Amino acid sequence: MTNSAMGAIADPDKFFTPDKALLLVCLVTYGMGQSVLFVVFPPLVETMGLTKTQFGLIFSISNIVLAIAAVYWGRLSDKVGRKPLLLVGLFGYAFGTSLLALTLEWGVRGTPAPLLLFGGIVLARLVYASLASAINPSASAYLADTTTREQRAQGMALLGMSSGIGTMLGPAMGGALAFISVIFPLYVVIGLSLMAMVLLAVKLKEPEKHESPTTETTKISWLDPRVRPFLLLFFFFWMGFMMNQIIVAFYLEQHIGIKGDANVARAAASALVAMAIWATGMQFFIIKRKSLGPQQMLRIGFPVFAIGAMTLYFATSMIGIWVAFSLFGISMAMANAGIAGGASISVEPHEQGAIGGLLSAAPIFGMVIGPLIGPALFDFYGPQAPALVAAITFTLLSIYAFTVKVSVQKTD
Repeated sequence: MTNSAMGAIADPDKFFTPDKALLLVCLVTYGMGQSVLFVVFPPLVETMGLTKTQFGLIFSISNIVLAIAAVYWGRLSDKVGRKPLLLVGLFGYAFGTSLLALTLEWGVRGTPAPLLLFGGIVLARLVYASLASAINPSASAYLADTTTREQRAQGMALLGMSSGIGTMLGPAMGGALAFISVIFPLYVVIGLSLMAMVLLAVKLKEPEKHESPTTETTKISWLDPRVRPFLLLFFFFWMGFMMNQIIVAFYLEQHIGIKGDANVARAAASALVAMAIWATGMQFFIIKRKSLGPQQMLRIGFPVFAIGAMTLYFATSMIGIWVAFSLFGISMAMANAGIAGGASISVEPHEQGAIGGLLSAAPIFGMVIGPLIGPALFDFYGPQAPALVAAITFTLLSIYAFTVKVSVQKTD
């Protein structure tokens, strides 16, 4: 192990090391920016003259680029290192979010043609997607580099916990600062991301590099039998989740009966905060429980989501919404850590960046499909349709999850 990697040594008796704490801070900032957008953007859709379909398309189009670019950045991180690409990702996150915030300001304060505004928002999101997509594969590969195989599920739970904390803080901040302007929270997360980038550049150590048997960049096929089940589960999990998250503000307005942009934003934020609290708590539980492996997590996570979706389907008040999203949070913690941990220990050490890219891309492809299906089901079959479809889908996925076996390829 080189001296430059001293801060990243995997110690079986000391899992939460300073380098992981630093990475946690940066990923929390990234998670805040992602989650606050779902509080800031939906109330502005009709105000700016956009449709729900265009709203879904904005995320679907940008997520295609996010997924494709994540595979590229993941493979590149095996070659050039984790830290440089984390910095690229944080810069792209700040720059792309800045473009989006300015475009939304134009839509609110000016009088652009809706189609022109739609194109400007898509362009801003494409800039964001092409660069910010470097964050997750590099972070997951960094954690794989700095944990033992026995700690791998814990490491991926830490990755999920950072996202959960960000998801909790983002909407809370968005709701608290809405009195200044609905868009103002985006400027706050831009500033935080730049601060995180500087902190990462100064303090984070590059982990030891695992050399590949060949000089070529590692490529793992989507159909590789070692990881195919995990990629399928990741895709369907995030498709089902996004199918319901993307329409939550509309669901609260039309089905629960909440009125007013600010009230809808606060209600949506409270649902996401409830989800994030439970997700973060469960991920902390996973980190502390070393005996809980990826296979057990998969068998818990998917049935819990099915129950959450049925709860959402039958919800008639905010209490039902909070319970449903709390169950989503528990499911997210278990399923994501189980999928990522299981896939990571199924491949070789020098393939961690490559699998990190695929593990970042698979859920993003789900995020492409989900925002298209959710609004379509909402418009054609009613507000409860996305929840019902998710409940059926996750019941079937729960059965499949019980057939997935986790096999360790090689000891670190």
